[in-house]
Order: sequence, then C-alpha cells, then structure tokens
Amino acid sequence: MPARPAAFPPPLPGRPASTQEAWIEDLCRHLFVSFNRADHHLKGEQYLRGLLTTPGRKSIRNIARSLDDTGAAQRLHHFICNAPWNWRAVREALADYLVERAQPRSWVVRPMLIPKTGTNSVGVHRRFVPATGQLVNGQLAYGLWYAGHGLDAPVDWRLHLPAPGTADATTPDGDTGGLAQLLQLARRAGSSTPVVWDSQMHHAEAVLGALAPVGLPVMVRIPGSVALLLVDRTGRPSRRGALPVQRILASQERFGLPVRNVAPGVRALAARVALARTGGTTGTPDGGELLLYAQRHDDAGGRGAGARADFWLTTLAGTSPADLHRLTRAAARVADDSTRVGGRTGLRDFEGRSFAGWHRHMTLASVAYAVESLTALDAARPAGDPRSSSRPRPYPYAYGYPPPRRAPRRRVSGPPLTLAG
Repeated sequence: MPARPAAFPPPLPGRPASTQEAWIEDLCRHLFVSFNRADHHLKGEQYLRGLLTTPGRKSIRNIARSLDDTGAAQRLHHFICNAPWNWRAVREALADYLVERAQPRSWVVRPMLIPKTGTNSVGVHRRFVPATGQLVNGQLAYGLWYAGHGLDAPVDWRLHLPAPGTADATTPDGDTGGLAQLLQLARRAGSSTPVVWDSQMHHAEAVLGALAPVGLPVMVRIPGSVALLLVDRTGRPSRRGALPVQRILASQERFGLPVRNVAPGVRALAARVALARTGGTTGTPDGGELLLYAQRHDDAGGRGAGARADFWLTTLAGTSPADLHRLTRAAARVADDSTRVGGRTGLRDFEGRSFAGWHRHMTLASVAYAVESLTALDAARPAGDPRSSSRPRPYPYAYGYPPPRRAPRRRVSGPPLTLAG
C-alpha cells in the first residue's frame, strides 16, 4: 500500500501555510481521534466540508445534495442523529486544540435564539424577547466561546429545554445550575481566565452563587434596574441603601466616583458594591468582593448624552476600567461574529427532533466555525509574518521533525456532563 500523503499542503513561498484546506485536515485529525470507526471519520469530514461549502441553509438534505450522492442524505442523517459517537469528546478536543495554541483572553457565554416556524424541533417553545418586546417561536441555546487574540470560536453548547406545561421560557435566571455546567470546559483548561456572561441576569445573587463553585473570575451583564449597595473604603455598605445601577452611573459625581475615558466615545466607572441581601451581609456568595463596571457610549454627534449604557457585575476586584472594557469588547466581538460567521457555518440550521442530533450538529458547526476563524486570522496577517503559533502543525514527522508534546489536561472530578435541559 502506498504511503499516505501529507495531510495538508506544504508552505508556499511568500504565502501563509494555513489555507482553509489545511485547517480542515488538521482539525479533523486532532478532533476525530475519539471516533472508533473509519466511516465515522469520513462522514464527519464530509459533514464539516458541507457546512463550509454548501450554499444557503446547512440542513442535512442540502449538505447531502452538495455531495452529488443520492444515498448521502440517509447516511449523514444516521451519522448525526443516531450514530454512537461522542460529541462531548469532540468538544473537549476542540477546546484543547485552541487553548494549546494560545490561552484565551476570556471565555464568553451568550444566549442564541433560533427562530423556528413549527413545533416539532427539539426544545422549540414560544419565548418573550425583552429586546424586541415580541413573542418568538424557537429554540434557546447557550454557547461557551473561546475568545482569544483576534480569534473566537464556540466550544460548547447547552440547549434550554422548558419545563412541561410552562407558558414561557424566557432567559432562565432560575436555571443557573444547568447553565453553570456550560463552564466546565473553561474550568478544565486549568487557568484563571475570566468568564464574561453576556446575558442579562436580574437575580445576580443566584447567578453568582451558582457560578462560585466553578472557581473562575466572572463578569455578568445586568440590567440597569438591578439595585446594589455602594461600599466605602472600609468595606461598609452605604447608608443610602440599595440603588439601581443606572442611577449610580447618572449620579457618579454625587457619589464621588471617578469616570474615565476607556475608549473613543466610551466613558466608564468602576465601584465597589455589595448585593442587596437580608441580614446585612455583603460581597459575593463565596465571600469575595464585587465590582460594578458601568460604561456609557456617547452618541454619534459627540454631545455626550449617552446613547447606550452597559452594566456589569464582576468578581474581578482591583481590575482597571480599561481592562474591564476590553473584556466587554471581546463579548461584543463574539456577539457580532456569532451572527456573521455563525450564519455561514450552520449554527442555526439544524432541522430535527433529536436532542443528540442537535448537539452533534452544533459540535461540527462549531468546528466549521473554528476553521473559518482560523483561516480569516491567517489571511489578515501580512506575508512573511514570523508569528506562526496559530498555523496548523505538520502531520507527525511529515516534514522532518516530531510534533509538539501535549501537556496532560487536568480532569474535573464528578459525574460526566450531560448538558441535558
């Protein structure tokens, strides 16, 4: 049998080594090692390529049609909805792949509403969307995103399944235990990288209490109506009582809170605060300090009226407003890319009733997303750029040197994760 050729093309003179094809080959090689059958590896690669090349909606039917194979639809449907491959193992491998190239600047969690016309798809429910004031029929998913230096990609997902008989399944403030499971891959990475929870939570105490056991610094978006207690230098709460955070921002001079310019057209303040709880206790549920970060975006005309204000509650005590602003920018980039790149890689395109099928589709759509992001990152670099840490690594010994050794990953104790609703 002839030797298998190298799994990705060698570097071309004056050109980046990492084409999209190179990334596809490299990611498939690293992420599909848990597949026990060769045909699963082949179908996984076919599905991944279909997500990247099929025009329009990335349904199983359209992906199979792009392969020009009459039997492909049935085989791919079985592979996604029924085949016994472990999507959790692929997601862990994707997170490891990205972290080994560069530690993320943050992990971003954000919701994704997937509109649906019918009621047959898994997790479909009518939901009230506060941003638009409308009832929308669809699925609600939460994604965990790797957010690095100019690169972001989803690595894990949770589909919110409404309780039977509920009339509405709006953002699950009461479902914090399930959402906290989403952070296990971030914890598994073994670093103190902050988690930016980009979903407005009205019950901040419950959210922080649920996330405290994860052991990572957290930054949670909150609405302006949430009331907090200002804390003085001695750690005592203000006698004024709890105040809505939007009032704290509007009355910053009265409270002696300095406002800083953290970016063009963005002014921000950071203040020590405590949760408004009974019993006179302050701080986070685990005894740490809390910081309110509020930023106001000036209007386009430069009149300083403040077209929009954002409010965040964080355990990153002592962090400068400029650094906190960079974390919010990473969350904003993920929000933008999740729509733009996610639309090209099929994040919202699964059609079916299978819970496991939804998770397998989202897993491979996340890999396709990573391929798009890594390819775009390399394309943005000028030719001859010496930075090559994010480029695909050669197949072992293919070009005369061994691959880098992988550091062992610290496993989180406890039962296996299911991400069930």
